[in-house]
Amino acid sequence: MTHTVNPKSTRAALPNRRPSRTVEAEWQGIPFSVTIGLHPDTAAPMEVFADTTKGGHMQATIADACVWASLALQHGIPPEALAKSLSRVPDLFGGGDLPGSPLGVIVGAITDTGRGA
Repeated sequence: MTHTVNPKSTRAALPNRRPSRTVEAEWQGIPFSVTIGLHPDTAAPMEVFADTTKGGHMQATIADACVWASLALQHGIPPEALAKSLSRVPDLFGGGDLPGSPLGVIVGAITDTGRGA
């Protein structure tokens, strides 16, 4: 398999100090905190960190998801495009649908922050 790199894709440099917002989230009964770093001039979401008391594989999964989401945001991918690309599962008790993974919950928090929620 050959991988190509888009030479026009540039990563936005972030200042050392920037505002952030922390929200509490949950996926399948596992609580975690999501902190979204915002661009100081535009308040656009630019990076994300999350932490859980669960530890182990769940902590590693959440950390990797945050790296993926942060890189995508810093390369100009809108949060709504990230959210649209992720799986959803039926909510059997409440109707509608739910994020299919912790990454879906994290991207949902980013999207909500971008809307000023």
